[in-house]
Amino acid sequence: MRKELSGVARHLIFGHFAARTLRKALSKSLLKPPLQLDRSERTAVMRSIAWKAGEIMVSDQMRIIDPPSRGHLEWSAWILGAYQVLRPRFKTDDEVIEFLGEASLNGFDTRLMRLGVWLVLRACKGNLARTRAVLASMIEQYGASFDWDVHEGDDELDLRVSRCFYVEFFSSHDLPLLTTVLCRLDAIWFDRIDALKHGFRFDYDRYETMSRGAPQCVFPLVAVSVGESG
Repeated sequence: MRKELSGVARHLIFGHFAARTLRKALSKSLLKPPLQLDRSERTAVMRSIAWKAGEIMVSDQMRIIDPPSRGHLEWSAWILGAYQVLRPRFKTDDEVIEFLGEASLNGFDTRLMRLGVWLVLRACKGNLARTRAVLASMIEQYGASFDWDVHEGDDELDLRVSRCFYVEFFSSHDLPLLTTVLCRLDAIWFDRIDALKHGFRFDYDRYETMSRGAPQCVFPLVAVSVGESG
């Protein structure tokens, strides 16, 4: 029973919650520049996106291998559906991807999310071993469609992801860069890491993602001494 409840919860987090947050963010963004749709046109566009997302969920349901992957698919289908509906309104792929990424970031960067990040960083303060355990626990929730490990040294650790549902999904639709709509959400937590407060820093120089062509995603954290800012 506990395992089933855990699966349902992870499906809801990655699917219902994430997709719903994206829908709300898109709905608001469609009324603003650069598109500035009127409310009736926005309603029509959102209905079209919902229809597309539903079609994609059906066509790609073979990707569902556990409860989290069902959620990943729902979220990804909404992003791809939004891209397909909105692409004719933009001049380039980069412009529509930027629009979707900004809308998504605005939707997820909420007071509640920032509080959650603050609590996690506070719990990890000055303790890379605890940070490793927290990262491992978090990434485990992504399920069987992700492969990852954590490399740890004396004063640093790297979370490395070698298989990612999102990269595989969008690459299969010939749109690997659309994965960056999701990658941008990483900034919600790593931009808030403060070396002076938390005792470690995010190493932007070694940060890389498969969505940008790297062989794996690397999230590097480096321990620092008190008073060292980078």
